[in-house]
Amino acid sequence: MLPRPHTSELSPMYNTHWSDDDDNYTVIPSGYRLPASINPIHQNWIDLNSYQNLLHYYMEHVLPIQFSHADGSVDAIVWSLIHSSDAARQAVCLFADLHRRSTQGGPIGYSAPEDRDVHRRIPRAIEPVTEGDAFASLCMISYCLFSGSQGQWQAFLDSACRFSLAFLEQNPSSPASALISCTDSMRFIIKTSMWYDVLASVTLIRRPMFEVLRILSDPSGTALIDGIPELSMINVMGCETRNIVALAEIADLACWKEEVRCTGSLSVPELVRRGQLIETVLKTTNDDDHPHPAETVKSRLRRLTSAVFRMSALVYLHSVLSGDYPLCPEIMDSVTETVMCLRHAEDVSAGIARHVLHSVVFNICVCGCLTDDPQSRDYFVQLLEGQQMQTTGNCALICDLMRRVWASREGGMPVDWRVVMRDMLLV
Repeated sequence: MLPRPHTSELSPMYNTHWSDDDDNYTVIPSGYRLPASINPIHQNWIDLNSYQNLLHYYMEHVLPIQFSHADGSVDAIVWSLIHSSDAARQAVCLFADLHRRSTQGGPIGYSAPEDRDVHRRIPRAIEPVTEGDAFASLCMISYCLFSGSQGQWQAFLDSACRFSLAFLEQNPSSPASALISCTDSMRFIIKTSMWYDVLASVTLIRRPMFEVLRILSDPSGTALIDGIPELSMINVMGCETRNIVALAEIADLACWKEEVRCTGSLSVPELVRRGQLIETVLKTTNDDDHPHPAETVKSRLRRLTSAVFRMSALVYLHSVLSGDYPLCPEIMDSVTETVMCLRHAEDVSAGIARHVLHSVVFNICVCGCLTDDPQSRDYFVQLLEGQQMQTTGNCALICDLMRRVWASREGGMPVDWRVVMRDMLLV
């Protein structure tokens, strides 16, 4: 049985201080320069070589999975952030240790962390002061997701979002200008925070925190700015900006619907009108099923991932408009289209498929919960179980979630998959 990573020998590291002396480095095989001013005699939990190995392991094995769609410059950005912050180094070492242990012991399952105080042991990840601290918050979100989507991930998410919003509010008249003119590392933190915030808004059934997302498209939702690298989300998360904005708008629409329904003032025509505007954006796409002559592997990966997000967003949209009824024609059609997108990724190459599937576990969850087709269900479970064998930590949780939704729906009544998900992820 795989030992709980939360009880590893790394626990004492939370209270360890690492020097930020810029003139004192050591070099590891990859060429990254590490702070070397640590006296291993005073560190009972780990020696200098083990510390170096964990950071090297993170850069070589974890970072490419954690941000598989990011530009090549992400290595230098992340390394600079790690060097700038004790909290970032602590979070990275914790995440690297978790990944290494799960890889050595087989696919990691999911369970609530034994260390419920993990967020208190890295206080600067909860109250970030620097960009490096904010990166620690984001890294701890990934840590919680990898360990099974439980633990203190929401606290870390809120911290990263507050830090990013505080920066954008320094230029309230033009947050887009702030995003364009800021450092590469700050832009990376803001975009990653936005991404996690949108996905969490679906899970937690709340409005996205970043109103700034709406500036990433014009009022008509048609002339989008993926051509401006500083504002585009595709070079961080592999998803067209329009699709991320649309997903955020669906989450907002779902909250609005619930609010007015509770007051007895729901207008179905208004609900449909707002939903159709979002649907128009999602159906006006730059996605192309055919590779371009000069397309790089990274571009192809992003294109296929974005297509899956677009189709699964339509599944989510129609569940908001029509309810959680898998036999709704629009839901059925969109689930079928999502399956086609996933199979197309598999047809391209095994390597491409593996990276795409790692990025779209959330989308598989949405579609899996909203289908009663046995073949589609089996296909989604097969994909998740395949990913679980490659140590993507929250796949077992998602399989369990889908099965719970399916079992609850056997009586013929609709099941709000978001409520089931929220209850499971907040354990």
